[in-house]
Amino acid sequence: MLPVIWTIFAVCAVGGFITLAAYWLDVQDRPDLSFRRRVGWSLGILLFPVTIPAYAFFGGPGWPRALRIAAFLPAAAVALFFGFLFGLFR
Repeated sequence: MLPVIWTIFAVCAVGGFITLAAYWLDVQDRPDLSFRRRVGWSLGILLFPVTIPAYAFFGGPGWPRALRIAAFLPAAAVALFFGFLFGLFR
C-alpha cells in the first residue's frame, strides 16, 4: 500500500505547486482587485492549504471546476506529508 500512497503524495505535491502558481498568477492578473486586496490575497499564500480553496470558491475568480478541485491538492499533499512524518502509513 505504501507505493500507492507515495504515488498519490507525489501527484498531490506536483499538482499543488502548479495550483500555487495558478493561484498567485490569477491574483496578480485580476484588474478588479485593488492593490491592497491583491497584496492581501498574495500574502495568503503563507496559509495556502486554507487560502487557495477559499479563493477558488469564495474569492470570485470564476475558476473552472477542474481548478476548484485542484485547489485542494496542496492541502492533501501537506496532510500526506504529515502522515508520513508521524508514521501513519506503513
